[in-house]
Amino acid sequence: VKPELAEKCEAIIALAAREGFSLIVTQGLRTVEEQNALYRIGRRGIKGERKVTNAQGGQSNHNHGTAVDFAFVVGGAISWNDRLYQNIGRWAKQVGLKWGGNWKKFVDKCHVEL
Repeated sequence: VKPELAEKCEAIIALAAREGFSLIVTQGLRTVEEQNALYRIGRRGIKGERKVTNAQGGQSNHNHGTAVDFAFVVGGAISWNDRLYQNIGRWAKQVGLKWGGNWKKFVDKCHVEL
């Protein structure tokens, strides 16, 4: 990812650690092919499968090195407990990043971007 984003993500991880949280980056830069594979999820006709992105390859900020996804680690495993992810929005604001949790059409609480 772009150096400015990497620095700000490191700052978020440090803010999380100061509050007793363990936070990791799960995804940064993606190829167009990786993005298209993610775009197909939830559109393949598999019952119960939910969409994970609205961006096709080339349309995602992940394709341009300007977006990162985080996950919380609790007890040695990734936790998708929704309540935890509100913290990312707070920390993103502190370091000057946009937070996907503020989006109206496709809320993405693990996502931050320049």
